[in-house]
Amino acid sequence: MTFQTAADWTPFLLLAVAALLDVGANILLKRSDGFRHKLPAWGGIGLILLAFTLLSLALKTIPLGVAYAVWGGLGIVLTALVSLRLDSVRFTARGWAGLTLILGSVLLMHLGG
Repeated sequence: MTFQTAADWTPFLLLAVAALLDVGANILLKRSDGFRHKLPAWGGIGLILLAFTLLSLALKTIPLGVAYAVWGGLGIVLTALVSLRLDSVRFTARGWAGLTLILGSVLLMHLGG
């Protein structure tokens, strides 16, 4: 797929923002402590609703399999990377390999779609 105009980029921009909102929602839901803290819980719900809205708009142009692979894969990788910083999570070599495989799969789905 070639990108010649800004309209060509729009679905992919929507998809990228949807993935970032998904990461934000995951962070807020973690901070809600099982919905005991209402503000982050409702914030997480709001962000995931907005993420699904943007995903649905991107699906007007991008095939479902490609869009969901990109959205889900980016969400997984970015959430895992954020947890390194926020939660002091440490990955083993296998964990890093897994994240690399997910990212590679997302790239293959995107380029092959």
